Amino acid sequence: MKTSEIVRKQLTHPKYRADIDGLRAVAVLAVICFHAFPQVLQGGFIGVDIFFIISGFLITNILLGSLKKGAFSFKEFYVRRILRIFPALIVVLGACYCIGWLVLLPKEFQQLGKHMVGGAGSVSNLFFWQEAGYFDNSAATKPLLHLWSLGVEEQFYIVWPCLLLLAWKRNINALKMAVCIIAGSFAVNVYTVHTDAVQSFYSPVARFWELLLGGLLAYIQLHNIRLEPRVRQSINSLLSRFTARRLPGLNLIALQNCLSILGVSLIVFAAIIVDKKNLFPGWWALLPTLGAYLVISAGPLSVLNRLVLSSRPLVWVGLISYPLYLWHWPLLSFATIMEVKTPSPGIRVTAIALAFVLAWLTYQFVERPIRFGKRSKIRISALVLLVILLAGLGGIAYVKGNVRSSTLTKDITDQIEKLRFGLHFAKWSPCPNEEDTWSCKILNPHKPAEIVLIGDSHSVHLASGLAELDTIVSQNIISRNSDGCMPVYELELAGKRYFSCKDNAINKAFEEAIKSESIKVIMLSGYAVWKIRPINDDLQLEEVSDEQVNENAAILKKALDITLSRLVASGKKIVFFVDTPVLDFEPEECVMMRPLYLIGHTQKDPCALPRPVFDQRNVEYHRIIRDAKKAFPTVKFINLYDYLCDQDLCYALKDGVLLYSDHSHLSADGSRYVFSKIADELKF
Repeated sequence: MKTSEIVRKQLTHPKYRADIDGLRAVAVLAVICFHAFPQVLQGGFIGVDIFFIISGFLITNILLGSLKKGAFSFKEFYVRRILRIFPALIVVLGACYCIGWLVLLPKEFQQLGKHMVGGAGSVSNLFFWQEAGYFDNSAATKPLLHLWSLGVEEQFYIVWPCLLLLAWKRNINALKMAVCIIAGSFAVNVYTVHTDAVQSFYSPVARFWELLLGGLLAYIQLHNIRLEPRVRQSINSLLSRFTARRLPGLNLIALQNCLSILGVSLIVFAAIIVDKKNLFPGWWALLPTLGAYLVISAGPLSVLNRLVLSSRPLVWVGLISYPLYLWHWPLLSFATIMEVKTPSPGIRVTAIALAFVLAWLTYQFVERPIRFGKRSKIRISALVLLVILLAGLGGIAYVKGNVRSSTLTKDITDQIEKLRFGLHFAKWSPCPNEEDTWSCKILNPHKPAEIVLIGDSHSVHLASGLAELDTIVSQNIISRNSDGCMPVYELELAGKRYFSCKDNAINKAFEEAIKSESIKVIMLSGYAVWKIRPINDDLQLEEVSDEQVNENAAILKKALDITLSRLVASGKKIVFFVDTPVLDFEPEECVMMRPLYLIGHTQKDPCALPRPVFDQRNVEYHRIIRDAKKAFPTVKFINLYDYLCDQDLCYALKDGVLLYSDHSHLSADGSRYVFSKIADELKF
């Protein structure tokens, strides 16, 4: 009796396959290459999708095998998950907390604390989903960003066992259930990738189909559902069309080799072709997921699986793939934070090499002893308590910030204050009866506004300086803005929409301003250059053809002409702020703020963008402005860059004052500085 009870509690485990560890290695190496050298493997992020297929396959194998033998236990299942996930995660979270304590600024440490809570609670994907947006920090400065994928997997591990157990007890066909869920999840993925790309990327509902696709393969193999004859017949029929004669049927080994080669080809093709510009996951995610599906289904005896994926080097990387995945991104991210830019290739190579060393040490001395060593309640409880402790430390950091900040020198504290993002609307109030208090602010909610400022964040960063001009304050001003939306009417050309914004925010702002009896002046400002010549994460120009640049400029010109025509016709006074220079560096490079920097870090001097670089980047935009000045002589165009640049340089720091808070937005001080220079031009 006792023996049978023990047996029932032991979950089954699928037979070890070295080729799956090799596939893990391919996945993690693709991700690492993308993170360290995205220009080398632009689609390397599809490695995560391969992980999803592998996880779904292995977990479903365990679950179905255990249910079939009557040995399934939720307790045993989650104990195994704890032993698999927690040891390496605890080490990495603890290390990130310690490193963050030493090198992060208070706000950065606060954000790290929040992400530690998300990582420990397996909800990182939900946290990143909610905070992703136009004003969000760069992905490269979030050391725990990669834990989003663990969140999706852990949520799958909660939902899928319950559904399988329910199907098993109620005699529901698990295969049909899985197919229905895959279809529904994939449909959500395809729909949301067009309506809300961030949701499609992070939402478990839009991602579960990938894990379940692996689960589907596990079900097919475990129940010995014979698909080979149908596949062979289909391949034979296809080949016959090209040869005009019947070919001898493929034998099983030949079919397995074909599947393996096709699967690897799909993975390689996806890693090379797919990039961040594609709507991903969406339909593109079929390439790596089907590729991984085919590779696993081909079995360990197929040529590529046996000779390549089962090779010792790949298997070794596959064995340490989990701690390697955990370690590599924080090291790259902290290097980026401390360098205030993408680290040099040498630093990135060093970070990856260190990640391999730490991953092996973690696997050898932490993961293996705990996972495969003698199991005890004390060991399981200790792991759970350590994760709770780390979540608690993260929560305290998030609520209170970095308690170390009180020990920072006054110089560092002052420099941090100067870099505060100038979008805080210090003197402004939310607009009455407006749900979105960010997109609508007013200086005096008890008085009708005579001036409206419309645009994206490059209108909002003018708020600090504008609010301190006596002439403006007396007239009262309302700010209408939408993240990333140029102050132009939405445009439709050849069936495509340009400058469309959420809830038609800019269009509505224009119409309200035109109809308003109190509004006398309409001010416009926006990040126009970005619409013509996009910049990448390294603040360099994207590789865009001259044709595309000219097309972008023509579309912006048309939209601006339509907008100014309508606004001028309204009889209001129109002011257009010609945008500030966009830097090719972050202003943090100009001040030594952190207690610890990487070796070789030097303070940028001069803290400025060369004027020729600015002029070259703005050729098309300034040509559009010159044409607009001629076409609309009643519109007042104010060149903000005239007050930030001289003949040689465009300054981010002047007279000891940081004028920028990041590479494109003015700081509060910068906004005040600019408006102190143009105050006379704004007298009406």
